[in-house]
Amino acid sequence: MTEHIVVGYDGSENSDRALDWAIPEAAALSAQLRVVVSVGSPAAANPSIYGSFLEAMEEEARKFADRAVARAQEHGTNAVGVVERGDAAQVLIERSETASALVLGKRGRHGMRGRMGSVSAAAAAHAKCPVVVLPGRWRSDTQASRADAHPFARRVVVGVDRLGADNPAIAAAARYAQRHGRGLTLLTVVPEATTTSTGSVDLDRAIREQLLDPAQAMVDYVAGAIRSRYPELPVETFVLFGVPREQLVKAGRSAELVVVGSRGYGGFRGLLMGSVSQAVLNEGESPVMVIATGKGSGPPF
Repeated sequence: MTEHIVVGYDGSENSDRALDWAIPEAAALSAQLRVVVSVGSPAAANPSIYGSFLEAMEEEARKFADRAVARAQEHGTNAVGVVERGDAAQVLIERSETASALVLGKRGRHGMRGRMGSVSAAAAAHAKCPVVVLPGRWRSDTQASRADAHPFARRVVVGVDRLGADNPAIAAAARYAQRHGRGLTLLTVVPEATTTSTGSVDLDRAIREQLLDPAQAMVDYVAGAIRSRYPELPVETFVLFGVPREQLVKAGRSAELVVVGSRGYGGFRGLLMGSVSQAVLNEGESPVMVIATGKGSGPPF
C-alpha cells in the first residue's frame, strides 16, 4: 500500500496551517496526501429536514476538500479529498490506523465540523499513528527564515525521560530527522525544584554537578543507541536546569519539530495533553509530533 499522510481539514485558518505543513511533507516522502473533511453526525426530528441539511453540509465539505486538493496539486503533491460522515475525532482516529501520520491544526471552525481543539486532543490520545499538531503561532515562512545560529534551528528536538531509548518518541524523532536530513537534539531537564539554593555557592555547585552526571549519562546512552542505528545522523545532547515545560517551550520556538511521547516519566511526565505538551502547543511556534507510547501504537514516522 502506498504510504499516505492524512490531514484533517475544515477550511479554517488553523487547518490551512496543517495543510501547509502536510503538503511539502507528503511531497518529501513521495506519499499521497489525503485531505479528510468530516460533516459530523447531525440529528433532527424530521428526516426530510435532516436529509437536506446533510446534503448541504456534504456539498460544502466537498468544496473545502476540493480546494485543499487543488492547492496540494499546485505544489506537485499527489492528493485526494475524502468527505466522511461521523464525529470528526472518530473519523480521523479510524483513518490513522493505516496512515503514516495524522496532521491537524490546533483548533478549527466552530460548529459541527470544527472544534479542532477537542479533535486534536482526542486524536493525540487515541490515534494509531504519529499525530502532528500545528500550533496557532506556526508560520511556514517564519520557520524558514530562522537564524541557523540558534542551537535548535532546523533540528528535531525530543525530550528524554527515564524511559530512555525505550521511549517510542525517541525512535520516531530519530527516524524523522534521518528521513528529512535534519539534526537531532536530545533534551533532558533537571527540574528546578531539585536545584533550590542552599545559600552556599560551593554546595550549590556540588549538588548541581551531582544531578548533572546521571542526567548526562542517561542522555549520552540514548545518543549512543541512536548513533549505532543511524551513523550519519548528527546528534546533539543538552542537559538543562529549570522547569521542563519552560525549557521545551523555548526549544519549540525555533526547532523544526518537537517530538513528545503520549506518556512521560520524571520531569517530562504527562507529555500528552498535560502541562508540558499544552505549553509547547500554546506557546511554541514549531509543529509538535505526539507519539503513542501505549500498547497498540503504530510504527514510528
